[in-house]
Amino acid sequence: MQKKIISMALSAALLLSGSAYADWISGNSASLTIPSGDSSIMMDLADTPILVTLKEQTPGKADVTFEPGTDAPFTLKDIPVQLFKGKAKTSPDSLNISIVPIINSGNGRTFYLIETGDANGCVMVSYHNGTFTKAFEASSVPGNWKDANIAITAKKLVLDLIDSKGAVTEYQLAYDKKSNTFYPVPMQVEI
Repeated sequence: MQKKIISMALSAALLLSGSAYADWISGNSASLTIPSGDSSIMMDLADTPILVTLKEQTPGKADVTFEPGTDAPFTLKDIPVQLFKGKAKTSPDSLNISIVPIINSGNGRTFYLIETGDANGCVMVSYHNGTFTKAFEASSVPGNWKDANIAITAKKLVLDLIDSKGAVTEYQLAYDKKSNTFYPVPMQVEI
């Protein structure tokens, strides 16, 4: 009987040690929008200074540098940023980037969601043990995606990928504890 209990416990531990769906808490987002030219701003999210530099190009590029107190900075260079077309002179073209801190309530790890209106600019960065690393890139999902965004709910992170025709494909992002990364799981269609 004791061997059976130990065997069941080991099996459960192996199953639960891989991927997980946890509870998620999102913080206040910070965003930067510029109508033209280059711009930089220092943001402070979840006690982490973040330098965002937008560059005026078409479709636009951004550098995002996470600058923790004593740790080495971590920079994402030349992230594509979608150019939003304005209407007439009252609403000029603009570039926009937003960053949202996300906390995994199960283990307390902090992530930063970066969204730019471009699928290649939808990135999640992890901060753990004084180190920043990429945890997910929407561009890693096979397909020809024009835009991507991630919805943060209490129980799941939902990735919407939009193709050039406007069709949306949804995935749930599963968290892999061992690699501290996310991978997409196709959403089940409810009938």
